[in-house]
Amino acid sequence: MATSVASPVPRAPWRLWRSPYLWLATVHLLGDAVAVLVVGLLVLLMLIVAVLALPLAYLGIPLTVGATRLVYAAGGWERARAAITRDQVIPPLMPPARTGSAAKDARAALADRALWRQFGYFVLLFGMACVGVPAIVLAWSVPPVLIALPFYYSGWAAGRSQLGPFEIDSVTKAGVVGALALLFLLFVSPLLIRGLSAADGVLARNLLGASATGALVKRVDQLVESRQQVVDSVEAERRRMERDLHDGAQQRLVSLAMTLGRARSRLGTSNPGVLELIEQAHAEAMQAITELRDLTRGLHPPVLTDRGLDAAISAVAARAPFPVRVDIRVPVRPSLTIESIVYFVVTESLTNIAKHAQAARAAIQIIRVGDRLRLVVTDDGRGGADPDRGTGLQGLIDRVSGVDGDFSVVSPIGGPTVVTVEVPCG
Repeated sequence: MATSVASPVPRAPWRLWRSPYLWLATVHLLGDAVAVLVVGLLVLLMLIVAVLALPLAYLGIPLTVGATRLVYAAGGWERARAAITRDQVIPPLMPPARTGSAAKDARAALADRALWRQFGYFVLLFGMACVGVPAIVLAWSVPPVLIALPFYYSGWAAGRSQLGPFEIDSVTKAGVVGALALLFLLFVSPLLIRGLSAADGVLARNLLGASATGALVKRVDQLVESRQQVVDSVEAERRRMERDLHDGAQQRLVSLAMTLGRARSRLGTSNPGVLELIEQAHAEAMQAITELRDLTRGLHPPVLTDRGLDAAISAVAARAPFPVRVDIRVPVRPSLTIESIVYFVVTESLTNIAKHAQAARAAIQIIRVGDRLRLVVTDDGRGGADPDRGTGLQGLIDRVSGVDGDFSVVSPIGGPTVVTVEVPCG
């Protein structure tokens, strides 16, 4: 199973030689030099040309876009190399989203921090290669030469060899050097390769991969966007239901009431029993029309879509059984979703006041401050409103929290009650 560790080479010296990752790490470190000489230099050249040519729109913009694509492709190759040789899975970095404008895409690409992180990886990889290649030579090439030293040193012209400041002129000295070289090969060389592989893995993970914080931020953004899509789809479905009820069932009930009215007129008083049934049916039809009209008005009234919050809430306040003062200052209309939620909170609040508060008057204030819409509903009723007591406030809280809004209610016994809602409308 793939992991995200910097190096899977075992730490214990007696297990190093049995691990295939010891040799894969060696291959990877040798590949660093190739990556720097081929890919790194190409990336550097492309970025330099792209930045210098950017003022030349017809030439610089395509070069800039091409260079940024090359950087991301090179980062992908390095992540794939790490996965093959170290079994290291690195979350990929994503380029900026396309806007449709080549000039804006080029500027966004050059301002992309992920792009320069990957470029910085190849710059630091050059230093890693400068250290790694000599270290590999020291780890795997020098010890075998020294291990065989007792067998060939005497064949030299002088019958001796020089190892730094030490002179080897006897079999004993050559044997000691060979033994030390064998110990170095068995224990030090694998640890040296492991350390370099771990450093290489840390470099790749930090510069070629998305950070945990970045991944969480991206996931949160995705969840916020998906939740907003759900909320918008629910509001769209609510508006469709209102339209279907208004244009379909309500119109049929109106037609039925008119037909019953004509039947009552034609029947006259010739058959009192049938006339009574027709009058009852006509009254029921009129009652159904009234209830259906109230239902559709509570879902999403057409006046809200056509004229906004001011007209819709003023109409609701005019139908209230107590005086309602309305103060609405929203110079720029928010989205239909936000308008629907605010309208729903107002209508439900006025309904709760009429049913439970025994209020003489109420006030509604809606103001927009920056990218927030603030709603305050107050009444002079008896107070005691509590969301935990099933007064309908919990439904309002759920509706507001669905769009990252804030809901608070202050309702001491004896009143007044103040309901405050803030929702984003940017």
